[in-house]
Amino acid sequence: MSTLAMALAAWGISPAAAEQASPPPASTEQISPTPTPADPGTAAETAETPAPPVTPEATPTGVAPEPAPVPVISVVGPIAAKWQALGGADGSLGNAIAELNCSRGPCHQEFDGGTIFSLGSGTVVVVYRTLGNTGPHWFASGGLASTYGYPESDESFAGGGSFQQFKPFNGWGSHVLTWRAQYGILPVEANSEVGYSWLTRGGISWLGYPTAKMTCGLRNDGCSQTYDRGTLVSSTGTRATVILGAVRAKWTSLSAQNGILGYPEWDEDCSGGVGTCAQVFQGGIIVWSAKTGAVVLRGSIGSRYVDSNGIQGRLGLPLKDETCGLRAKGCLQNFQNGQIFWSPTTGSHMVYGAIAGKYRALGAQNGTLGYPTSSEVCGMSGGGCRQSFQGGDILWSPGSGAYSLRGGIRAAHNRFFPAGYPLGEEVCGLAQNGCYQQFQTGRMYWSPKVGAAQFVKNGIQAQWNKLGGPGGRVGYPIWNEVCANGYCEQRFQFGVVTWTARGGIPW
Repeated sequence: MSTLAMALAAWGISPAAAEQASPPPASTEQISPTPTPADPGTAAETAETPAPPVTPEATPTGVAPEPAPVPVISVVGPIAAKWQALGGADGSLGNAIAELNCSRGPCHQEFDGGTIFSLGSGTVVVVYRTLGNTGPHWFASGGLASTYGYPESDESFAGGGSFQQFKPFNGWGSHVLTWRAQYGILPVEANSEVGYSWLTRGGISWLGYPTAKMTCGLRNDGCSQTYDRGTLVSSTGTRATVILGAVRAKWTSLSAQNGILGYPEWDEDCSGGVGTCAQVFQGGIIVWSAKTGAVVLRGSIGSRYVDSNGIQGRLGLPLKDETCGLRAKGCLQNFQNGQIFWSPTTGSHMVYGAIAGKYRALGAQNGTLGYPTSSEVCGMSGGGCRQSFQGGDILWSPGSGAYSLRGGIRAAHNRFFPAGYPLGEEVCGLAQNGCYQQFQTGRMYWSPKVGAAQFVKNGIQAQWNKLGGPGGRVGYPIWNEVCANGYCEQRFQFGVVTWTARGGIPW
């Protein structure tokens, strides 16, 4: 190819086209041929030598080409109002990156910084992609494809943390994502008994933020979640119930739902009016007061306490948990104003007041009386009361005090109450291994030789004492005195003792 052809080709013009465009001018001047040094033996060009080709200038370094035009994405309606309220394209959400989408769940539109949802009835909420705490977790978990569903509220900040509510697509319940610096993201599953109770009863304003995830698979298919101010638990047989403060600490110390108390059946009740709270569990009750702390009542003792009107009843507050492993496999529990004793053979019974004081003085369950077999019965003559025990009774009246009755004397007194109330304890070590006990109207004497105890009083007793009493010549009484017309007589082991009033006539 000639030099000219090569130059034209560099400009993108064929030699033929060049000839047609600008034919060379005619000339008569003769040009001497000159050999080309680089190509020896080649004839000199007869045409005029063209100008050297000009290389097009390159684009200056660092100057970007003009961008392609960006398609305009419309933002309208309630979503536009929310977007503009948040600063529009210059705000936290930036520009829209997708058109309005109503194909799944509520209508929503995506932006650089998050998504706006229109829930209907004028409710419009935003979930952020990078700002805040709950939104980034929702996006990282799959967004609308996650188990959380779509947002029902904006993220709210309170109490050193934040929270946002979401609605699963199955339509049941809600999820609340919570965040605090020390715990990170913790969900509350409001489609569970526990989470639903927390949400509907006040949420953070009620129990505070969760401090751990909900734990399920507990005893009896139970679930539990702990919050700042309490723990919510539920099971197959119990509704979601809250446990608070010292009651919760006591319950936890007894192995919580795996211990003797099981699950709570009701929230604690602090309406007793005496500065106390009580909570009922499957296996008992916890009663709390500032004076006594948290105390457990359960089993037969707990039932007896409840039946006696509990905190408002005669016993007052429990002071300590029950003590078991006593004589005959018994248990007792101490209260402000008395005790409840239980044994397998006697059941549970309260002991209080003066009778309780006498019972303790006689050794309580370890003494001669053993365990109580009845509750205290009052309304007797003279305003008195009686309570029965395995080994006897205790009688009390305002005029006599409290004393026990045992053995043969007890049996005789039950038949012959006109003796009145005892004024002292039984005195033994008499002749023939006998015993006596002083009553308001006389004495009762008993010995194993005689069997049944008999009552000696007034003039007969004075005459008998002159004869040496139980160790004297006539021995123990074997019959009660018989009186008529001012004349009395009483039979003894070895004779008869008589007494005649002034003017009396023997029959």
